[in-house]
Amino acid sequence: MVSSTDVTGDVARQEVKPEDIFRFECSSKCMGKCCRLITILLDPWDVEVMARHIRLSGADFLQIFCNYDFGTSSHWPFVWLNHAERGNCAFLLEDGRCSIYEARPRNCRTYPIGRAVRIEDPGETPQIQERLFMVERMEFCLGHEGNRTWTVKEWLKESGACKYYELSDLYLSLVQYATETLNCRAWLSPNTARMLMPLLFMPDLLRKKLAIGEEGMDHETFYRRRLKAVRAVLTEMAATFGCGPLAGTTPGNTEVPLTDRIRQVILEG
Repeated sequence: MVSSTDVTGDVARQEVKPEDIFRFECSSKCMGKCCRLITILLDPWDVEVMARHIRLSGADFLQIFCNYDFGTSSHWPFVWLNHAERGNCAFLLEDGRCSIYEARPRNCRTYPIGRAVRIEDPGETPQIQERLFMVERMEFCLGHEGNRTWTVKEWLKESGACKYYELSDLYLSLVQYATETLNCRAWLSPNTARMLMPLLFMPDLLRKKLAIGEEGMDHETFYRRRLKAVRAVLTEMAATFGCGPLAGTTPGNTEVPLTDRIRQVILEG
């Protein structure tokens, strides 16, 4: 199982349904207080959208705004915003507003609604069980005292979270496939995991290397297909260690250079 929530730390999970009604409206009196001293984990789509928005390469965005590490057991890479963890988020304006509000990451879009998912089948079209909940109210937050009411469905639509959820679920499915089906804990080293970083978090670099321009493939399609490429490459790697669905076989693409193999998967989808 892979789960994902839109907050960090302890939460009180009062489950809600899409049609449930709640009151919330951000207040200027507490604006920006929720954007400091908090760990905001980022998916590849979060990084890509933010980097494009401020016209930075994926590599530069990671270097300037993020910390990343590799899990001690799975060695899978994970990324989070560095300034917000230590103090104010780097994108926080003096008046408490967000300077990249249109491109803000998934974890910043949905408060006070949180989400947990269970991936029943981590296939290329993952089977998801979703649970929505109200996050425990932060002491400084005055949003719950606002006059505006929403249904949960309206809130998620207004925040643009639904597309982010969809693309995040594809990534979570990939992570679960790698850790459980391919048993990457047994063979994926940090050095090998670093090879995944361009595929996951540096799409501009990957496009240049593979000669696939934006005019030939839009951003979302490129995102979906490069996740498929990661899945294919890891499946073939795992087979050499006796893991995964190809264990005990010789993958048919072992003589094809890795760059060509990735390009083939991305172009053919």
